[in-house]
Amino acid sequence: MSLPTHVAEMMAFSGGPGSKDPGRIDYSRVTLKMLLARAYNLKPDQIQGPDWTGTERYTIAAKLPPGTDMDRLRLMLQNLLTERFKITLHREVKQLAVYRLKVAKNGPKLQPPQKLPDYKDEEEKKAAMQASARARMDAMMKRMQEGRSGPSRNFSLASATTAKFAEVLSGHLDRPVKDMTELEGLYSFSLSWTPDNSRPAGSAIPDEPSGTSVFTAIQEQLGLKLEAGKESFEVLVIDKADKLPISN
Repeated sequence: MSLPTHVAEMMAFSGGPGSKDPGRIDYSRVTLKMLLARAYNLKPDQIQGPDWTGTERYTIAAKLPPGTDMDRLRLMLQNLLTERFKITLHREVKQLAVYRLKVAKNGPKLQPPQKLPDYKDEEEKKAAMQASARARMDAMMKRMQEGRSGPSRNFSLASATTAKFAEVLSGHLDRPVKDMTELEGLYSFSLSWTPDNSRPAGSAIPDEPSGTSVFTAIQEQLGLKLEAGKESFEVLVIDKADKLPISN
């Protein structure tokens, strides 16, 4: 069982601007797509290239010059990846499969925002999120071992916009989620569902086989809905890259 995309990526990147160790980065078991997404401030879905760029794992550990901010770090990563992997890239605008997040027929069922915990810095916040993710994984594994039924995936956001909810939900699904609810303000979100091969009704995709799909859960628990479609996104296309990077 794998961690949701956004959690797995968060756990792989450590250090750098805004962390407890701003003078150093430690990236463990990261793919080239993950590195390029961070370097160019894109989502992994917006990086296109050979299959191995999303499966081969690498480790990067480096010291940063004093005062390095995120913009400078991204530029340093771009130069590093170009040099070590001999990458050539170009940008395109392409139609990508997405889920459109909209308000369901009977209206939203969203709750007011909750008070957020106070964290000293981003590193402490990340550690708390990692601990929460591990606890959820442990609970899911225990439930499976005991043969118990019920939702096997869930997440909560104490205070977030619908756009942020769509971003986090994207990490759990097979394609990006685009917020089209037109809802403003902050809300608290809590969603539980059973992962399966289901798809939203009316999208020319097979109906859900069993369990509470994410599409059913979103309608019943939040009063929102997902519709399959395509939207234009800027993508970074890898024309060429070496699988074995040049060493130090």
